[in-house]
Amino acid sequence: MALPIAPGNYGIDTFHSQVGFSVRHLGISIIRGTFDRFSGALYVGDDLATTVVTVEAEMESINTGNRDRDGHMYGADWLDTANHPQMSFRSTSIVDSAGSYTMSGDLTIKGITHAVTFDAKYNGSDIFPMDHSTHFGFEASGSISRSSFGVSYAVPLLSDEVKLTLDAQFVLPAADA
Repeated sequence: MALPIAPGNYGIDTFHSQVGFSVRHLGISIIRGTFDRFSGALYVGDDLATTVVTVEAEMESINTGNRDRDGHMYGADWLDTANHPQMSFRSTSIVDSAGSYTMSGDLTIKGITHAVTFDAKYNGSDIFPMDHSTHFGFEASGSISRSSFGVSYAVPLLSDEVKLTLDAQFVLPAADA
């Protein structure tokens, strides 16, 4: 199957993208949050086997809508941002199954790396009217066990399962367009 994007190096449009998460509190409600500072890139090769997605998020940019909670999460019992300021993901494989994709890769949180798999979807492309660049939309989602990354504080008050989401627009840098 032909790739929906021409080969090249695409940057993430951080103004129109989001790195998010959700976790259950007491098993009865969901706390949602985002990482407000992040970067990412999409390298499209000649086929999916040579295509790579990378995303890095600054852990101290966590935003759950509650500053006290966010500040507590910087500490050693949670994310230990003084020693581990970033979370990173690098895909190792992307598989197409009739237009639905499975993206596997290495996720690092708190200095611990595990292989993870996300369901991914290509949402199409469109011209951004402000600068006439072509933007390509993707989404990816999956779940991790936070305790496997050394973040086990407050289990079971907060579920061990954390759902991660990436809603991203990638664009060719102006010099490459």
